[in-house]
Amino acid sequence: MKTYQVHLFDEEYLAPDFPPAEPVFLYGDKRYLNFLNLDCLHLKNSEYLKEAAKSNIEAVGIGTSDRQVELMYDLQAAMTEIKRLESLIFLPDEISAFTTLSSICSPQTNFFVDYETSPSIIAVLQHRNIKYYSHQNLDQLPNLLSNKDGKVIVIDGVYEWLGNIGPIHELIRIAKENECITIANEINSFGLLGREGRGFIDLLDIYEQINIEIGSFSRFLGGFGCYLGGKKYLISKIKENISNIIEPLPQFMMAVNLAALELIKQGKITKRMLEKLWKHSRYFITRLKQIGIKTSSETPLIVVSFNNNEEAETFKKKLFAEQIIVARNKERLRLCISIEHSKHDLDYTLGKIETIGKELGIIT
Repeated sequence: MKTYQVHLFDEEYLAPDFPPAEPVFLYGDKRYLNFLNLDCLHLKNSEYLKEAAKSNIEAVGIGTSDRQVELMYDLQAAMTEIKRLESLIFLPDEISAFTTLSSICSPQTNFFVDYETSPSIIAVLQHRNIKYYSHQNLDQLPNLLSNKDGKVIVIDGVYEWLGNIGPIHELIRIAKENECITIANEINSFGLLGREGRGFIDLLDIYEQINIEIGSFSRFLGGFGCYLGGKKYLISKIKENISNIIEPLPQFMMAVNLAALELIKQGKITKRMLEKLWKHSRYFITRLKQIGIKTSSETPLIVVSFNNNEEAETFKKKLFAEQIIVARNKERLRLCISIEHSKHDLDYTLGKIETIGKELGIIT
């Protein structure tokens, strides 16, 4: 836990735009619980990953070197082993990754996307032929898919503003029956689900059912950028489209990603760490429901829905007054549980949620 002496807060109830990455930090004489960060295993502060970055920078500096290509091959080899991918490419962020992916699709391609998919994916596709479906009502999806050509369906691992896992097997069945290209969205599941964080494709063993996948190193693995992986002919086509546009990640970033993958390969994302994280998550979700707060979450990304935006904002401000920082998106609040949050921290937060809920008349 770090002490922060900088001025973070301009108003009494205003959370900072760029708060510390620490799950718990001190400011002034107050101890804050930070539930904003999608870094459940707290790897962004890993000494192992810091040393990987430091060693690479000291050896070759910030820029590229003769070892750039070698490091890229090492990273690809590690990903191929962990994710069982035929081929892959690395991009600096989610927007550029999905923009790159959509570049191989014609203007006539129809994208079928869940209403709850990652905002970055929707941002890229909003000006394309996009059709929305609800994973809570899949009976309508076959009708949406009928009489459409060039069909691409996005299948999500974890919905980042619901905190649950969708009906993936059913979506794959529908995609297969309707001859859809399948894109697996591992942005919110790589590093969190599956064996040592290999993702939802690994968790459900559906490697052969997916054409291409997109995932993030920066959310749960403490690394940088995103990857696109899948069938070799698709990745080759993408590389042809962007060969003179996309610059590779800085070398030290690739070194950190490679080190993060070594944590998975060597089992250093330990069973103990994962058990603690999921045990605390289940405890928090169960207690929320006992208190009278509704949530459909089933992962360490715990989302609570309120009646409207104003109610959610008021609740967020009152939590902040109790040194609890959460994220808000419209009528929803999200708390990302970290292994750095103790059971006492969780109980303190649950107590304040119950008190505020009763004060606002949300809990009877």
